[in-house]
Amino acid sequence: MRKWQKKVICLSASVMALLFSQVSTAGQNSVDLLLHKATYDLRLNSSYQGAISSMGGQIEYDLTSDCRGWLMTNELEMNVVYSTGQSMQMDLKINTWEALDGQRYRFTVLQDGNLSGKSRYIGKSSREISGKNVLAEITEPEQQSVELKDVIYPSAFLKDIILAAQDGETALNRTVFDGTAELEAFKVSAIILPNTEDDNASELKGKMSWKVFLAFYEVNSKSTLPIQEQTLTLYENGVVSAIDLDFGDFSVKGKLTGLEVNSAPQCG
Repeated sequence: MRKWQKKVICLSASVMALLFSQVSTAGQNSVDLLLHKATYDLRLNSSYQGAISSMGGQIEYDLTSDCRGWLMTNELEMNVVYSTGQSMQMDLKINTWEALDGQRYRFTVLQDGNLSGKSRYIGKSSREISGKNVLAEITEPEQQSVELKDVIYPSAFLKDIILAAQDGETALNRTVFDGTAELEAFKVSAIILPNTEDDNASELKGKMSWKVFLAFYEVNSKSTLPIQEQTLTLYENGVVSAIDLDFGDFSVKGKLTGLEVNSAPQCG
């Protein structure tokens, strides 16, 4: 298996869970969240030394709420064709639930394709009373657990990005756990700049937006090079309208092609 192929598996999943996760409206934050369904078409942007001749795919994302937390379903289909004619197919489906207070997190990851076959794992995580560390567990198919220090969940991270952007800050660093790489966390550095492009979707008209540049690093690695980089167009209501994924050997562009508003639950 090529090095970038391993990145595609865990980091494509991480893209889905991290970038399309949403922001809690509980507590002191001022983010006005839009519950929604979104479809993103993926295409090849560039290929290092022409190793990839074509690429296509799609991400389908659905965010709802059960009044106690956010329910997120993300589905990714990707087909990559090498210049040699060999092809790689990959299907990922991720279901997550994150408590509004940021104390608990659950995840299920399903994977299929000719790259690594079919796999499935289920896990959960909870924050310690001190609030700094979390216990992350895989419950199926085999039980595993690890304590992670100074990590936050994906919704809390995206909340930090939006609030930092609203305050005019341009840089942010966090360690994030989302379950997409089983029990591994990522160090993520964010650069936040104003967005000068408009989107045609009516739900995004008049909303503030930013270009966010993300670099992912392995937590215990001594390397100063990121294992993957992303650029996204992020709106103040949590919608991502465009995303660029750089895997090193090739890069992918994702464009928002469908956006529907989900109904908010009636919470007592």
